[in-house]
Amino acid sequence: MRIAILVLSLVSLFSTADEYETTVGLGHQYGGMLGAQFAYKTASTKYYAALGLVGVSAGFQTTFSENSHHAYGLSVGQEEIQSEDGFIFATYDYHFNGFLQDGLVIGTGIGITREDKGGFYSDSGQSETSAAVTLSIGYKF
Repeated sequence: MRIAILVLSLVSLFSTADEYETTVGLGHQYGGMLGAQFAYKTASTKYYAALGLVGVSAGFQTTFSENSHHAYGLSVGQEEIQSEDGFIFATYDYHFNGFLQDGLVIGTGIGITREDKGGFYSDSGQSETSAAVTLSIGYKF
């Protein structure tokens, strides 16, 4: 899966089409602590994959009006600090310059994380599922 995300990121970086977007940020939507999000974007929806220092994620976001500042979506993935066995979040993001424009994005989400008792980079013990809230901040280019 990580190879597919890497290939997607290279395609996004070398594309000249206006439908692609790169975002860097912090939070589960960006693959954990610090990462990059590579997205295919239409006028009201974006589909993304993210690769971070400690994890990966994928998801989508949509708006209910043209170039709205508000976007709602879903993010799934895995990161090695809080959810090494996976996470899923319903997300809300606020785009300061609008959904279609470059600029600062802050967001939150509510969902579940799965973590085993082994901690970082180990697969030991039984997985525990817990409710979680996530925060994210990023900048779109």
